[in-house]
Amino acid sequence: MNDYKRRYIAGIDYSTSSPSICINVGQDIDFHYLTTVKKNCKFEENGVFTFAGTHLPKFSLKTQQYDFIARWAISVLDRYELDHIFIEDYAFAATGKVFHIGENTGLLKHKLFKRDWAFQVVAPTMVKRFATTKGNANKQDMLDRFNMDNNIDLREALNIKTENPISDIVDSYYIWQYGYVHTTPDIPMEVVNVLQ
Repeated sequence: MNDYKRRYIAGIDYSTSSPSICINVGQDIDFHYLTTVKKNCKFEENGVFTFAGTHLPKFSLKTQQYDFIARWAISVLDRYELDHIFIEDYAFAATGKVFHIGENTGLLKHKLFKRDWAFQVVAPTMVKRFATTKGNANKQDMLDRFNMDNNIDLREALNIKTENPISDIVDSYYIWQYGYVHTTPDIPMEVVNVLQ
């Protein structure tokens, strides 16, 4: 067996309300996500995919919410012997509560640092370009690509109609895949060409 088949990579799409983590387990893929909608908390297995949703409760203070999210993420990562962790970087064109996003993500990065877990950040445009060849791909473009690449209708498979956590699951998948391809030594070029 080639070493690259045994490598464990995490791709994290981190947010203040619906983060998602994608991790390969051999040839299988585990998705862990948070959602504020209780009915979207699911445990589903579909082919090589396992989806595990956890409810994100309401908090009176944002710092409590950010701490909960970071502790959840660390507890997920603790379950695996990871070789690499990739986190989607901040979007340069982001608007709205960008400082909240920075505080939230900064807390996760701090907790990773305290555990001596190295991580790399990937620009959102790189993830989109990697997945669709368009650096400005929208959420539907990304979902369409995921469905096509994996021969699945993700909304139907999870019976989730809302944008989140679907788009977060998809983003975490391509963050993971980007990391996997870019850190795997001697990956066959035919695999790289198919994935790019």
